[in-house]
Amino acid sequence: MMRRLLRWFGFAAAGLAALAVVSAIVVYGLSERVLRRRYPPPAAPTFAAALPADSAALAEGRRLAVTRGCYGGCHGQGLAGSVFFDEPGVARLVAPDLTAAARRYSDAELERIVRLGVRPDGRSVFGMPSQSFHDLSDDDLGRILAFIRGQPPAAGGFGPSLHVGPLGRVGLVTARFEPTAVIVRRDAVGTTPRAERPGVDDSLALGRYLARTACAECHGGHLRGGLGPALVVAAAYTPSEFDHLLRTGEAKGGRELGLMSRVARSRFSLLTNEEVAALHAYLRTLASSTSTVAGPAE
Repeated sequence: MMRRLLRWFGFAAAGLAALAVVSAIVVYGLSERVLRRRYPPPAAPTFAAALPADSAALAEGRRLAVTRGCYGGCHGQGLAGSVFFDEPGVARLVAPDLTAAARRYSDAELERIVRLGVRPDGRSVFGMPSQSFHDLSDDDLGRILAFIRGQPPAAGGFGPSLHVGPLGRVGLVTARFEPTAVIVRRDAVGTTPRAERPGVDDSLALGRYLARTACAECHGGHLRGGLGPALVVAAAYTPSEFDHLLRTGEAKGGRELGLMSRVARSRFSLLTNEEVAALHAYLRTLASSTSTVAGPAE
């Protein structure tokens, strides 16, 4: 009897091992389809602006690159690239050297990467918040690209790299982790990049533009929450408290807010007074409305 039970246990263990192997093969194959999928190019170019060359535009391009996390953020100091995400068993993602990318790709190819999350070979990037950058105005995108193109080649820069572990592959198959191109199609649907960013004379439009292009990266495409909370929390701040948060990273009550505090000090502290006021005004309007959808940048 014992021998028979041991035999059945052996059969069961062998069956489970075979099932695990088959499952791993299926997950690998399906995840490779996600990684290798090609996305069709747009029917017509969406960016045809000539890059500016004057010093004022380049200085503004640097400021915009900082506030959007390109310079000194995800791509490291000096745009040399950095390890953006590294979780054993999940994935290791390297944000590439942008000085090298600027020399490798045309303006149209860079625009497609930035706004749509799609490389020249048609495959999607991962981890890049193109759902936010999709709505950058032609003027702002042109200034950022001009600034990047004007930087000297970085010493010892990182090349793009993505290594996906077993847990990451399961996440790809179950849509827990999505290619940037897919996120853009979902979160930027119905939005259209404008030629120019709104002026300070239209505070709510400027605030909406800033929310879409600077805040949606962490707070979700519709500002309902993501890595950070839904941005209706801004209604709890007075204008001076909100300004203090974005300048110093210090929340109400002297609290430290982790990622938000770090991003405020490194990025948002460079927003102008008018931009901070416009962003706060828009977020307060958003909180008081019946819908928390940010909608298109108008």
